[in-house]
Amino acid sequence: MLLLEAVGLEKSYKGKLILKQTEPFQLYKKDRIGLVGLNGTGKSTFLKLLTYAEHADSGMVQHFGTFAVVSQLEETEQSITSKSASQWNIDGKTFETMSGGEKTRTQIAAALEQRPDILFLDEPTSHLDVEGMDQLAKVLNHYNGAVLLVSHDRAFLDMVCTKIIELDHQTFTAYNGNYSEYLVLKKQKEERQQFEFDQYVKEKRRLEKAAFDKASKAKAVKDKPARMSHKEANLGIGKVQGAKKSMEKTVKVIEKRIEQLDKKEKPREEPQIDFDIQRFSVIHGKQALAVKDLSISFGERHLFRNLSFAVKPGMKVVLTGRNGTGKSTLLEQIYKGNEAIEKSKQLKIGYFHQHLNILDESKSILENVMENSLYDETWVRTILARLLFRREDVFKKVEVLSGGERMKTALAKLFLNDYNLLLLDEPTNYMDLFTREALEEVLAAYPGTFILATHDRRLMERTATHVLEIQPPKVKWFEGSYTEFKNKESKVDEKQPQNEEKLMKLQFEMTELIGQLSMCQKEEEKRQLDQRYLEVLKEIRLLKAQ
Repeated sequence: MLLLEAVGLEKSYKGKLILKQTEPFQLYKKDRIGLVGLNGTGKSTFLKLLTYAEHADSGMVQHFGTFAVVSQLEETEQSITSKSASQWNIDGKTFETMSGGEKTRTQIAAALEQRPDILFLDEPTSHLDVEGMDQLAKVLNHYNGAVLLVSHDRAFLDMVCTKIIELDHQTFTAYNGNYSEYLVLKKQKEERQQFEFDQYVKEKRRLEKAAFDKASKAKAVKDKPARMSHKEANLGIGKVQGAKKSMEKTVKVIEKRIEQLDKKEKPREEPQIDFDIQRFSVIHGKQALAVKDLSISFGERHLFRNLSFAVKPGMKVVLTGRNGTGKSTLLEQIYKGNEAIEKSKQLKIGYFHQHLNILDESKSILENVMENSLYDETWVRTILARLLFRREDVFKKVEVLSGGERMKTALAKLFLNDYNLLLLDEPTNYMDLFTREALEEVLAAYPGTFILATHDRRLMERTATHVLEIQPPKVKWFEGSYTEFKNKESKVDEKQPQNEEKLMKLQFEMTELIGQLSMCQKEEEKRQLDQRYLEVLKEIRLLKAQ
């Protein structure tokens, strides 16, 4: 069933073409489509045009059903039912006291309550933790309408999407499958392009050599051989000139064939990353830092109690846990210092978080990164190119950069400076998928030590050697990759299916209680229902916290 069709959409801002649709776009019921592309390629603009949030310069959009929108930029208060509030774990919250993740959950709940034919989701995972993303993925997989979404979380795209559309230089390219399948298909396409380019170069060189050889032979043909008399030459001159003209004609034919070759562009090659470990400041001793019986509280709320772990040189530690569990607080305590934290005397800490500005806005990207760098300009530009700052981009002033570009510049400055321990707090926020993958490459190659707080599962899977999961009041320390950690968790948590079944029953009972409370007139009966409501609510929260 066709729900939407868009044809010939075009949009420019201040004279700069942002989006130009060359192929019709159609959205059918049960479609699960993810839009991907670099920042600035027009993904959010395309959604705005489809939802009438902005007018196109040209083109047409037709809807054949209702729709709802969840946008990362939406900050208005939403009204939702108590059932939805409980389902999305935001009951009892006011808009003013909500975190970014809770506001996103409210938006999602409000959109779903409309039961639209189409759901448009623009970065719904930006402020969600892993649990929130999993919950949203489950809901979308059972949703009866169509879904068109922009997300920079690869695991989420894998769980939800059945088709990926890539936006690149105003070109729409569709790939069937989820994000991982899209990567495979794209790689196969690039390998084919490389093969065709190699064949093109090989054939062009063969023809150019053939043309050169024929031209050389034609040039070597003389009107009269040295030992031949003029009388003898005159008798054979016609044959000589005929042969020469034939060779010259052949050269022109070959040159024409070269012009008619189907030209192939050389596929872009990404620079390889290989840090020089000799340039890093060595941490002598067995430990870079040790946390011993660290306890942190805010009023009556305890984040950690007697937290203890040690980080050895070369470890890649990822911090995982729900929003608000204290990951950022722990990184801040390590950076600022705490009597429960012992640091190596050789430790040089580089600290990244979104509200810490380590950049000079009056200087260029290159100037900022080169300041106190261990590397020369050539290598610095290699890293910047890998983070998608190419050619003249490196000379941009920081003051004109977008939020995502500033993040990348600050990270590059940390990677290439004289630090041997990096504290990274949500470094992938505001980054597109391709930059996240580039950041993975840089972190995987980084020879120093880092502690990374993130909700990006692909980033954790690729980089972690150790996992520290914070679930107040519990903390788990695991030696191994994030994938190994999750596999072990799934084996240990044999009660999970039972918990899910119990949770469903409790949520059903919660719905029944809400209905009975709204109809109840007798005070004593109302008091009993209210008491049971609170008990069920407490049980639901306990199950969700496990």
